[in-house]
Amino acid sequence: MIELACVGTDRRVTEEDIFNLAPSAKASTIFALVNAIGRNDRVGSLESLDVLVREGEYLPLALSFLATQFRFAFVAKEAKLSNASQIQAYFTKQGTPMWRSRAEQVAQTAAAFPVEKLRTAAIKIYETDKALRDARPDDRTVMERFVLELTGT
Repeated sequence: MIELACVGTDRRVTEEDIFNLAPSAKASTIFALVNAIGRNDRVGSLESLDVLVREGEYLPLALSFLATQFRFAFVAKEAKLSNASQIQAYFTKQGTPMWRSRAEQVAQTAAAFPVEKLRTAAIKIYETDKALRDARPDDRTVMERFVLELTGT
C-alpha cells in the first residue's frame, strides 16, 4: 500500500489533487448528492452541492442529470425491476441505451427512494428547472432550495 502524504516535498495532497486524478469525481459527487437526498441527509446533500459549485459544475446540467436518474429509477420501480441486469435489459429493449454501470446507479437510486419520494422529486425538479430559467436566477440558491425541499421532514 502506498501512502500519498506529500506532493513533491513541499505540500500535502489536497482534495483538488485527488479530483484531478479521478476524472469521474464530478459524477461521483452527483451520485453522492442523489444518495444523500435518498437518506434525507440534508447536511450531506448540501455538502455535495457545495462541492459541485466549487468545482464549477453547471447546475442546470446537474439538475438535468438528476432528472434523468430519478426518471429511470421511477420506471425501474414501476416495472418492478430489482437488479442492474434487469434494468439494463429493460431499458435496452425500450430503445434507451443503458450501460452496466449506469444500470447499477439506477438500481441504487431505485433502492434508496420510495415511489412517492420519486414522484415528489419529479415535481420539485420541474419547479427547480423553471426557477433556473427565470431572469438572472442565483443557480446555487435555487438548487439549495431544491435540496431543502427534498430533504425536509
